[in-house]
Amino acid sequence: MGLNKMNFEIETIKPADFKRIYKHIKKDFSAGEYAPYFVLHMQIINGIQQGFLLFSDGREAAYSVCAGGNPNGFALISLLAVYPEYRGAGIGTAFVEEIKKMYADKKGIIVEVEKPENAANDTEKSKRDKRMDFYQRAGFEIIPGIAYSIWGVPMHLMVYPGGQTAPGDVGRVIYEIYLELMGKRFIHMLKFRQL
Repeated sequence: MGLNKMNFEIETIKPADFKRIYKHIKKDFSAGEYAPYFVLHMQIINGIQQGFLLFSDGREAAYSVCAGGNPNGFALISLLAVYPEYRGAGIGTAFVEEIKKMYADKKGIIVEVEKPENAANDTEKSKRDKRMDFYQRAGFEIIPGIAYSIWGVPMHLMVYPGGQTAPGDVGRVIYEIYLELMGKRFIHMLKFRQL
């Protein structure tokens, strides 16, 4: 079924539904790529992050968790995944396009992608390469000249629209976003430096 023939609808994840969504997060992401349940749940309840569900023809097909309320004017797509049975059908592309519309008033949208060059094996490297290709096709560009990790996981930072954010600026922006998400107690787990 082509993208033009599918009907899409976006709903906000309700805090009461988050436990069910968190089960998907644990399956879709490697340990260290997401916060503990109680942290993400409280961020959703307190509005620090928002969760979104994408429905395709009335069926839940994908979810995302985004931090878009920081006064620095940038949003962060913390998590985005398409349910396995919907992968390869354009659902992820449609979802990112909807997120771009939701955050059209922002200076930019940031995503983090684990570095393919640090993958433990070829299968993991392939997954990471696919994620990077996916976001590049959606108009995100890698911020060059930085070394970045969060929770000890080396990442590439990508931003949409590309070409507008200098490495030093994105370092400040990501620090401000994570200071709000993690607080002073854990902000030391974010490592950023210009190369």
